[in-house]
Amino acid sequence: MSGISQLLETARRALMAQQYGMSVTGHNIANAGTTGYSRQRADLATTAPLQTAYGFLGTGVTVQTVSRLRDRFIDQQIRSANNTLGLAASDYRILSQIEAIFNEPSDASLSTGLSQFFAAWQDLSTNPEDAVTRNVVLAQGQALTDAFHRLSGQLTTQRNALPGELTERIERINALAREISDLNVTIGTGMTNGQGAGDLQDLRDSKIAELSGLANITVSGGNNGAVLVSLGGTLIAGSGTVLALKVTSGEPATIAGTSFEQLRVVTVSGGFDVDLHGGEAGSILKSFNSTLPDAMGRLDQLAGAIVEAVNQQHTAGYGRQQPPRTGVRFFMGTDAASMAIDLTDPSDAPGSNPSIDNIAASSSPAAAGDNSIALLISGILDKRPLVTSGGVTLLDGLSLSEFYNQIVTDIGSSVNATGAIVTSQELFVSQLTAQQEAIAGVSLDEEMANMIKFQNAFDAAAKMVSTVNEMYTTILEMV
Repeated sequence: MSGISQLLETARRALMAQQYGMSVTGHNIANAGTTGYSRQRADLATTAPLQTAYGFLGTGVTVQTVSRLRDRFIDQQIRSANNTLGLAASDYRILSQIEAIFNEPSDASLSTGLSQFFAAWQDLSTNPEDAVTRNVVLAQGQALTDAFHRLSGQLTTQRNALPGELTERIERINALAREISDLNVTIGTGMTNGQGAGDLQDLRDSKIAELSGLANITVSGGNNGAVLVSLGGTLIAGSGTVLALKVTSGEPATIAGTSFEQLRVVTVSGGFDVDLHGGEAGSILKSFNSTLPDAMGRLDQLAGAIVEAVNQQHTAGYGRQQPPRTGVRFFMGTDAASMAIDLTDPSDAPGSNPSIDNIAASSSPAAAGDNSIALLISGILDKRPLVTSGGVTLLDGLSLSEFYNQIVTDIGSSVNATGAIVTSQELFVSQLTAQQEAIAGVSLDEEMANMIKFQNAFDAAAKMVSTVNEMYTTILEMV
């Protein structure tokens, strides 16, 4: 009887194992089109054999575990590629906006304003006393200051929007870290109890993949199937533990000659700095702290150099006043935002509008029609080097046109370079995803074959139960 009982137990185990295998196959088929799903496999193992007088006798089969078919090395590569792609895509977006603000080449660009302003001085040199030509100089000077104000204002507006964007990304990083930590606990509990957690691991991987696009994270293994997520060397998610981050102000930094406030990302607890330099959040932080300040600072340098160079010549010249007077500045201000037309004479009534009579074209008060100052100012655009009255070289020894062209060229080159990185990284991520899909994706042909295999094995086990039942009946009839 014990032998027949063992036969029945073996058949029961077979029925249970094949049924479970069929359930796993059905789960795979149901999720064949689910994004992020990893194919699962019921791993069957023989049960402990029974020692008999004739040797060890097999006792059947059991489901040892449910495996999740996934390549961890490819996952690591995808996370690294996502980080680079997130950084480059955000850089490209911000740099493209900067490029659009400068709007070169166009009739409304700063380069056009520079050319037209100094061309107006050239025209003035041909007829220094002409009121119409003087009005053109004044109008072109105003248009130039307006162009600097527009660029400075738009760059400032773009930069002022970045702290809010960065805060949003950091809040999302904190939320993902909490979710990963909670999943670590749930997965660890299941594994401690001998239960698989393939679906939860898929969910956790999707959270980590999203996080990798936001910041420069590293992932390592922990106990009981947990993963440890670090950002710039700082552990932000463990098993039930989370380290929240926040955005705060840093010490001002001088970039391209102008002082700019800075941002830092620190831990909420303790306020320790976190090395954030990758992903979308890293790009936004870098853009606020250095990329935009560099463009804004160089624009300020250009505006300051124009004010300095033009005023040097203009204050030495004489206008059309009676009697002619000198020492009048054409511009006031020190940077792109504060640059403005001056042209006020100390003898003018307070609050007077700039007068075209105060435009200095002559180097002599007694030489009507002299154009030497107008000629000198008209040549400033391409003059190099420009030097302050104190002997300090401006714009690294470049001319105004060379310095501005360098600004625009650097921005354009950066846009092209980041665009190329985005294209290559998108292709790389696509290739890695296809490789992972080949391993983790559900093949319906394979699942159909498994379904038939489990079905046939189940039918055979059921037949075995029927046969054992007949054997019981025969024995009972013999009693």
